[in-house]
Amino acid sequence: MKNAFSQIVKYWKTNLIVFFVSLITGGGIFCLFFFLGERTLLTAVNGATLGSVVVLLIGLLLLMSYLGAFDTFAFGFKQLGSMMFSKDPRKEGTYQEYRENKIEKRKSSSYYPVVIIIAGLLLSISIIVLEIIYHTYI
Repeated sequence: MKNAFSQIVKYWKTNLIVFFVSLITGGGIFCLFFFLGERTLLTAVNGATLGSVVVLLIGLLLLMSYLGAFDTFAFGFKQLGSMMFSKDPRKEGTYQEYRENKIEKRKSSSYYPVVIIIAGLLLSISIIVLEIIYHTYI
């Protein structure tokens, strides 16, 4: 976890941009849901829920990808493409080489997907506040 936060701080400008884009995405989904709907408090709660869930799911998928969960599939499709379209499919290398290259590429990456998850959690806090307001007044 210490490595994650050091990487977030190291590339703080990129991570700040990704954080605000994530908040704007969740807020945009909320606005679409709210302003194109009935404009009730329940619609606001539903829009905020949908916006935060979308941001959280995107963040979790990007985190899984960052941690290498889809490397096997990517390597398989790369090998399939090389077998179909390359003259010498053995030039592509082994899975171990591919995995090491991906790990090095991830280490030099300028953002960490935890920032998107944090934005989704902040949007979830807005849901809790809207739920409290909704149940207080209804």
